Amino acid sequence: MKRSFFLCLTLLLSTAVLWAQKPALDHSVYDGWKSVNRPVIQEGSEWAVYAVSPQEGDGMLYLYNVKTGKTFTAERASRAMISADGTKAVYRITPPFKETRQAKIDKKKPDERPKGSIAVMDLKTGEAREFANVTNFKSGDSLGEWIAFKEEEVKAAPAKPEKNGEKPEKGEKPENGDKKPEKPSVKNNLYVLNIRTMAIDTLKGVDSFKFDHAGNRLAYVTKPDKKDSVTVRGLFVYDPATRTSTPVLTGEKKASFGNFFFEKEGSRMAFYASLDTAKDAAKQQDLYLYNGGEPTLLLTHKASVLAKGWELGQNADIHFYDGYLTLGTRPVPPEKDTTLVDFEQAKLDIWVWNEDYIQTIQNNRLSREKGRTYLAKIGYDGKNFVQLADEMMQSVEIPEGYKGDYVMVADDKPYRIQRQWDYSAFSDIYQIDLRNGKRTLIEKASSLTYAQESPDGAYAASFNEKDGNWYVIDIAAGAIREVSSTIGTAFYDEEDDHPAFPGAYTGAVWSEDSKYFWIRDRYDWWQIDPTGTAAPVRKTFGRENHLSYHSVAMPYTRTDIRVPRGGMIFTDRPVWFNTFDEVTKENGIARLDITRRKAKVENLAKGPYMYQALAVSTGRKPVMLYLRGNFEEGNDLWMTRNDFKKQEKLTNTGEQQKAYNWGTVELVKWTAWDGTPAEGLLFKPEDFNPANKYPVICYFYERYSETLYSPRVPAPSASTVNIPYFVSNGYIVFVPDLRYKDGHPGKSCMNFLMPGVDMLCEYPWVDGDHIGIQGQSWGGYQTAYLITQTGRFAAAGAGAPVSNMTSAYGGIRWESGVARTAQYEKGQSRIGKDLWEGFDLYVENSPLFFVPNVTTPVLIMHNDQDGAVPWWQGIEFFNALRRCGKQAWMLQYNDEAHNLKERRNRKDLSVRLQQFFDHFLKGAPMPVWMSRGVPATHKGIDYGFGFDDNESL
Repeated sequence: MKRSFFLCLTLLLSTAVLWAQKPALDHSVYDGWKSVNRPVIQEGSEWAVYAVSPQEGDGMLYLYNVKTGKTFTAERASRAMISADGTKAVYRITPPFKETRQAKIDKKKPDERPKGSIAVMDLKTGEAREFANVTNFKSGDSLGEWIAFKEEEVKAAPAKPEKNGEKPEKGEKPENGDKKPEKPSVKNNLYVLNIRTMAIDTLKGVDSFKFDHAGNRLAYVTKPDKKDSVTVRGLFVYDPATRTSTPVLTGEKKASFGNFFFEKEGSRMAFYASLDTAKDAAKQQDLYLYNGGEPTLLLTHKASVLAKGWELGQNADIHFYDGYLTLGTRPVPPEKDTTLVDFEQAKLDIWVWNEDYIQTIQNNRLSREKGRTYLAKIGYDGKNFVQLADEMMQSVEIPEGYKGDYVMVADDKPYRIQRQWDYSAFSDIYQIDLRNGKRTLIEKASSLTYAQESPDGAYAASFNEKDGNWYVIDIAAGAIREVSSTIGTAFYDEEDDHPAFPGAYTGAVWSEDSKYFWIRDRYDWWQIDPTGTAAPVRKTFGRENHLSYHSVAMPYTRTDIRVPRGGMIFTDRPVWFNTFDEVTKENGIARLDITRRKAKVENLAKGPYMYQALAVSTGRKPVMLYLRGNFEEGNDLWMTRNDFKKQEKLTNTGEQQKAYNWGTVELVKWTAWDGTPAEGLLFKPEDFNPANKYPVICYFYERYSETLYSPRVPAPSASTVNIPYFVSNGYIVFVPDLRYKDGHPGKSCMNFLMPGVDMLCEYPWVDGDHIGIQGQSWGGYQTAYLITQTGRFAAAGAGAPVSNMTSAYGGIRWESGVARTAQYEKGQSRIGKDLWEGFDLYVENSPLFFVPNVTTPVLIMHNDQDGAVPWWQGIEFFNALRRCGKQAWMLQYNDEAHNLKERRNRKDLSVRLQQFFDHFLKGAPMPVWMSRGVPATHKGIDYGFGFDDNESL
């Protein structure tokens, strides 16, 4: 008995020692840390496709048969397509990461670096045939019997001439002969592969190519080189079944051929071409329609039916409808006077007070505007041309497959100036008659937003931000009708705390047959009949249990229909939901099988996990694949064959965490200064010992408690502290939810954060003297504000902070060119007034004016290509801190954005964040970059990560 007791005790102690000896995460783990990407089950197939990839390096593609469990793998593969008959897979293969990296180290040019390939796998045997030096392939909308691809040019790096291991003497010829190595010619062969038989056909001199939607015909343009006297310049259609090509239109070598487009259901093809061989002919192509035989010339480049001074916009897409096609036209662009000397001409931007868009927006959209075309239509017989859009009404769209005579347009042109300071500016709603282009005003200065047309184009569902109700627009009748107020629940975001009209919870989701659409309140979805015949019907029942049916999941891969961005309800299959419990923060998956007469919502899964990327096979017994994970277990791919009664894990990426001192997370609650209940997330190290004292980092933005069960991975920082890293290294990380009152965002942050910190300090294991704060962007602003109002924190990291709201108010978001004005009056900054009406509020919330109060050391990151917050906001703050003798550092990553994009810079920031907080919160030595800095003369040579010899703890 005693022996058994001591044996158990020994085992327990051994386990405890092993557990305690788990290493902390370090910065070297990032590159090899693996994640699972989104699983896809192709429509009508038994095969699921997913990948497991490191953050940097070579990943693995998995092809999993959901019926048999058979699995095939492919190294470094991506973009896999399964054939419609389920017998083949085609995928891309990237070159080995090490080889590509070495080529960059050797400074090889892009065309000298390793090339990718494509492969065709037999899904019966797993055998794959690879085609080298191919980076892409094309097929129909779904993978049928044929694919087409071109080889890339491969250039060998010029060999360094050597003789017997030595460089030749001056004037001596290299051993490889007198001739210089010949420059390989560009390969213009197009290969058409039958993936069933693996027979391959070669088409020579091909410039561009495209399959029709069904994948049964291939259009291609030939472009013979100067030495080719055989290949004819022209557009051809190739029939893979008979391996024959039919010329559509041919010409001289300098004839030009532009884009070509296939009818989705039918045999027509439209294309742009010019047989003129003049110098500028390529810019003046005509529009043709081909349906077998001789192509029909529909419109010449400057046809008489076009408005004066207008021409065909040959870069516009072409779409086919019942009896007509749509195209693009545009005003003839002005030509530059080439007789003027460029260096003698002024270069400037002219800002005009009443222009629709300020110059920064115009410059940001310059390429788009130069390529802008305006929608027009013409009959298949070349008659009945109608110009539908123009410079006064730019955005006219016709739904795919639409057969009606009217469309709706929301025109914001009269209100574009107002949008500079008001996100909720109006639009004028018009009805457009497609038969003649007539425009009828339906509603002036409308507040309707989120407009989503029904698939058949007969109706549009739209949300009115002013009154918070949903409306239906009968497009043919030109009538607008409100449809949600009688339901008696709010369809606007009840927790929105911006000084603007709250938006809808989500957009409308239409049924595939256009008979109804769904809208969501805080918890549930409601079905609306656009005709008004049937009363609204509640489809889910979550309100009673504070269970929110967050979104309609889209687990199906459909290639036969264009699914709108907000999703679609397929009438022949169940509807799936992601769910969220507001009280417990648990997530789940639910189903409503609308194919049954008396359908009821089934809550299939719910728990302390995040469920993502649901993929469902078709058939009577569907198989479900999904990502399931949380912070403590990691994120893996799971499968169920019986509605979650039994769940099977297919990957083991979560096992990576077990090798390190990881962490735990819990929901904590407290009361804000104003009496509002507050909550947030508290992360602790896995080896947490309540007898110890732990430093704390508070990270915040707005609200994060919904992410309680979200998985997190160690990764180099784009701007914020990486929670797994800091928790693993002995920090407590606190993430509070913040709510705001108009005009006082800074004080609102303190209202929630400071009592949260007080709550933490009641625990004996919190080191109240070593608490740091960190945030980026909006969080960076709040960090900067906090240290001017309190000396409570031992260190602060402020990324891209707005420091002076009075100057930022008139600034520019350089990435979009948009003025920042609306950000303050109506948006996230939440001042709620313009600068002059609310001047005192702008000063109250500007950290710059209170810098003399700062006692907290602060690390600023603000990059010189920040497209969201002008980087001189960081400079203003740094210079003010410097002037007042405060401890401050600023990291300015060159040519970097608001959040770091370059992985090398992310790794650098991760080290500096760690060293900064380790010094002030743990008493670690101060690195050289903090103590002495890195002079410009040492830039790129010494990064200052080391420590001075005399530096001590």
